[in-house]
Amino acid sequence: MMMRRSVAMHLLGVLFWVMSLHSGTFCSAVAPTPRHKFTDSDKSAFFYPNTIDEHPQLKIKITEKDLNNSVDFSIGIVNRLRTLETNLDWSDIHVKQGSPSHGQLIDSEPEVEALRQGRNALIAVKTTLQLMNMHCVMKYNLRSRECVKIISKYNLISTPLHSACPLVRNICTKEELDSKYRLLDGSCNNIYDGLHGKAFTSYKRLLPAAYLDGVQEIRRSVNRKFALPSPRLISTSLCRHRNNVDNELTLSVMQWSQFIEHDLAHTATSKMIHTGNTIECCDSDGSNLSPRYIHPFCAPISVPDDDIFYSNYSVNCMSYVRSVAAMRSDCSLGSLEQMNQATHFLDGSHIYGADISKIIKLRKFHGGLLHTSKNQARDFLPVSSTPKDHCQYNSLNAPCFISGDSRVNTHPQLAAMHTVWHREHNRIATELGILNPHWDDEMLYQEARRLVIAEMQHITYNEWLPVLLGKKYLSKIYRNDLYSEGVDPGVANSFANAAIRVFNSLIEDKVRLYLENRKVNMSLNLREHFNKPITVEKPGHLDALIRGLATQHSQKLDMNLVEDITSQLYKSGDYGFDILSLDIQRGRDHGLAPYTHYRDLCGLPKVNEFTDLLDVMTLQTVETLMTIYQSPHDIDLLVGGMSETPDDDSLVGATFSCIIADQMLRTKRGDRYFYTSNEQPKPFSKQQLAEIQKATLARIFCDNGDDIMYMQPNVFKKIDQSNNLISCLSEDISYINLNLWKDFPY
Repeated sequence: MMMRRSVAMHLLGVLFWVMSLHSGTFCSAVAPTPRHKFTDSDKSAFFYPNTIDEHPQLKIKITEKDLNNSVDFSIGIVNRLRTLETNLDWSDIHVKQGSPSHGQLIDSEPEVEALRQGRNALIAVKTTLQLMNMHCVMKYNLRSRECVKIISKYNLISTPLHSACPLVRNICTKEELDSKYRLLDGSCNNIYDGLHGKAFTSYKRLLPAAYLDGVQEIRRSVNRKFALPSPRLISTSLCRHRNNVDNELTLSVMQWSQFIEHDLAHTATSKMIHTGNTIECCDSDGSNLSPRYIHPFCAPISVPDDDIFYSNYSVNCMSYVRSVAAMRSDCSLGSLEQMNQATHFLDGSHIYGADISKIIKLRKFHGGLLHTSKNQARDFLPVSSTPKDHCQYNSLNAPCFISGDSRVNTHPQLAAMHTVWHREHNRIATELGILNPHWDDEMLYQEARRLVIAEMQHITYNEWLPVLLGKKYLSKIYRNDLYSEGVDPGVANSFANAAIRVFNSLIEDKVRLYLENRKVNMSLNLREHFNKPITVEKPGHLDALIRGLATQHSQKLDMNLVEDITSQLYKSGDYGFDILSLDIQRGRDHGLAPYTHYRDLCGLPKVNEFTDLLDVMTLQTVETLMTIYQSPHDIDLLVGGMSETPDDDSLVGATFSCIIADQMLRTKRGDRYFYTSNEQPKPFSKQQLAEIQKATLARIFCDNGDDIMYMQPNVFKKIDQSNNLISCLSEDISYINLNLWKDFPY
């Protein structure tokens, strides 16, 4: 007992020492200023940036010795976390298998490379804080924002962190730059900056990070006397759980939105720096942990005592672990930046993987094929050898799939979408092998992958985007579609962790399984199937799920999310997590500027009072926001964007239309290997392009289901007289003629 108490007291002392040192141990760097200055012909044309007055240059001189001393100091701080983490291990403060926290961990599972880089980024941000305290606070009493701008002019090239700098570690060879096929990790796409779009690099910033201390502390209200309202309070105040079905759109819109989100972005959650073990921020019964058991990476969500749902189970804490940090590409100092584990391109990284270990695990290395598992003589995704790690099962025998992305098992519809695209790769590779028996495994794999990516890109820009965005935004994307080496394709933090997340509103709680005549055979409760994809392998279920995506109407895009994701997400026992609360907290963790700042960026009128929001919101919504927030300038980006009424003929409001359109334009223009680009080393021929442009999601469903006979041509829209069910053999659901890929040997 005495030893236990001694260890606990020592742990508490270490914790207070670490926290007092710099008000927190979390870290990183703000995204580098874009190197490219947009010209009139280059720019996205969605932003109207306001100029920011620069602080007069102060005579702050940081020497190489200062930098090295600060790095050494910061390494010491990070090393001292070992004692805290060892004691948390000893006390078994970890994520428990099958719990809601486990489900959240699966969703944001960090790769080994992400954790390695995250440690270096932690040291970099501690260095920033140390230098700020020494040179700005003590000498000049500068505000944190002004100080960060000055400190960010310095880099870590001459310090022990030199080898961790992405710029130093990524040099492209001529062979890589001239490759017909894009590299699997996204690097060497841009011939002048091989890091552009690479996996395991930081998200891009459209606006500077908004942190209380300028570096890493979650912001407070603009009136600093008040903390921001609890994300859970915001969620329950705005979500009414009404059943508002969209009369035009199918669940394919929701599912494709999520599918391409996973291709473009994968945020990783932190683990312990020294032991690599998981971090838990709440007790297993949903109560707050004792302070001595809280890891510095924790930012748990407070649940009000009178919560409409969680109060029934005495839950007042929802676990949230802060995201893995990333080094800035130029190795400069600055505020916290988060890592994107996916490539920043629309390139199927969630199908194929973006790191070598996952890529090797998925490839069969024969005939260009990907590995599969068999069930009832049908091909399914390969299965995990450790299903209790990758799914929320209690059994080792239940099927748990693996793919290029850890989120494949999140729910049955997503697993079904992964399955059809996995099959599409193998279908194309098999046909190309018949047409070209002299091609080896590598060529068949790369050619099939290249075609799959082209199909995905065409469907995204020609079927999905027209449903999402109005003509105003679409015309700008289509009008400015040529590749430009000066366009940064980097996925914006505000896109990945706010704007694209709005499509969770389309999710239905009852997943209907449809027969060929489009009658409902049965329904699944979504809450019972998070990270439990066993239903996908049941006879007839894959086809029924695919038909459901093309038939069942989605919910409307508004603040009314279904209860299955606002209290039952990753359910264990009686309750799960709230997806909206988690997304709001993640936005704060990532330092996303308030909603009103993004309004300004997108050219909307200035906001001084809550009533100024009435130009894009209903009176009822504005009145609710007034009861939650102290100031309109406190409103979280996700909340403000979701609260806007649809803009003209867009599915989303003006601010999110702007952010999504900007991202999709840069994703296209900044990708040298985009399927229509003539700047790639070996472009598709005009005849091949014409075939690729026949691709539809309907054809993908027809070709890769088990036995699907009928489909409407546009699966994103409801079945009606203008979009009726037709035979999958019909020419109205066009085939891609792969004969144009026949390569005669000479």
